[in-house]
Amino acid sequence: MKVAHWTAFNGSGMNRVAESLVDGERALGIDSVKCNCQEAPPDKFETVLDADIHVCHTHFPDDFRRRITRDYKRVYVVHGTPEHTFATSVETGLVGGYGHGDSWMLLQYNLQHADTTVTFWPRHQRILKSLCDKHTPVNCFPLGVDKKFWCPGESQGKFVGTPSLFTAENCHQIKWPLDLFIAWPWVYPKVKGSPSLHAAYLPYDQHRWFFPLVNRNGASYGSYISCGAFKNQALVNAFRSVDFYIGLVRYGDFNRICLEANACGTRTISYRGNPYSDYWITEGDQRSIADELTAILNGEVEPRVKETVQDILETCKAMKALYESL
Repeated sequence: MKVAHWTAFNGSGMNRVAESLVDGERALGIDSVKCNCQEAPPDKFETVLDADIHVCHTHFPDDFRRRITRDYKRVYVVHGTPEHTFATSVETGLVGGYGHGDSWMLLQYNLQHADTTVTFWPRHQRILKSLCDKHTPVNCFPLGVDKKFWCPGESQGKFVGTPSLFTAENCHQIKWPLDLFIAWPWVYPKVKGSPSLHAAYLPYDQHRWFFPLVNRNGASYGSYISCGAFKNQALVNAFRSVDFYIGLVRYGDFNRICLEANACGTRTISYRGNPYSDYWITEGDQRSIADELTAILNGEVEPRVKETVQDILETCKAMKALYESL
């Protein structure tokens, strides 16, 4: 069986999930390859035109759609939160975006034309089903990580702070650190010890808005904020070197980086609903966020009994069974 995974080659969780699926499927004996949906010209399609199954993580390039003539099966893996997909589509549409920039259009088209759809979130599954015809299949599989790599281990040096708090979310509105930066000045003066917030992956093109905020409201105190993006090995060390990872994804959704942090043994904090988090805080009023986060950092809250992160091979086994069913 030959499987081609089409994804944007960027630093997103979507791309990293596609990579891990390719590696895991190869370990299961599948001839699995990753294809760049943004850069591959027609002359590079020859090696994948014979694939039995094409998995869409982002979109299929126009040139590929023109070239392929054989009957093939397509699997649609939905990564974006439906609400985020809708919002970004509206934003790009208002400034003239269309085609591949219209993520909401792509979602609806792929739900209609794929042989089957996969999501990793039960909440998303229910929303996606509401957009489908009656018998359209929408599968929900557990999203795993490579637990041989993402695992507890020795730190190369603890990050500053007692306690230390780390966040490194892809800075889209659905999970950017705005609420955390608003609440942090109300948190660190009340936390026992000498707390520090380490916020990475804040892109340069958003500094003109975020840094006036953190300089003005005092979030710059007791924090280290940068655009730095950690490579995998450095990220593993970061998880092993902090007391908490905080990822405030709206609607209580989990994401790839929170799974990695959990697999490394890091205590995790999220909005209510994330099944993999040790601690929940309430989405909304930043005053409540500050109070609840202060209590957690002061050790006044018992950790939740959370779900165990699966290994990526379990996800790949589910994908393999799905391919075979087609």
